[in-house]
Amino acid sequence: MKIKNDFITNSSSTAFIIYNNSDKELSLVDFVKENPQLIEQFKKEYDYESNPEYTQENLIESAERVNEELYMGSNHMIFGDEDGTLIGKVFDYILRDGGSSKNFSWEFYEYMR
Repeated sequence: MKIKNDFITNSSSTAFIIYNNSDKELSLVDFVKENPQLIEQFKKEYDYESNPEYTQENLIESAERVNEELYMGSNHMIFGDEDGTLIGKVFDYILRDGGSSKNFSWEFYEYMR
């Protein structure tokens, strides 16, 4: 069971490898759109189900501001709740267990202080 009451201001970032398993260049926005279960999982695990900030639409907007391309193969990405973005808050925690979808797979890489 994971328990998290709020975000800590002096917390760290986590590095992940996101694999673009398709034969075309995709973006972080494509990753978020393909994986709406990630925000739902985050809300359930950390008790944010009634918080209106945590929506798929807001997560897509946050990914658009980051505007990262995910090239074919592996892409090293860092997410941290201290950067103040929704995608940083959510992905810093929810990608840690790894996973996969139609065009992507992801895994934990490094926890950084």
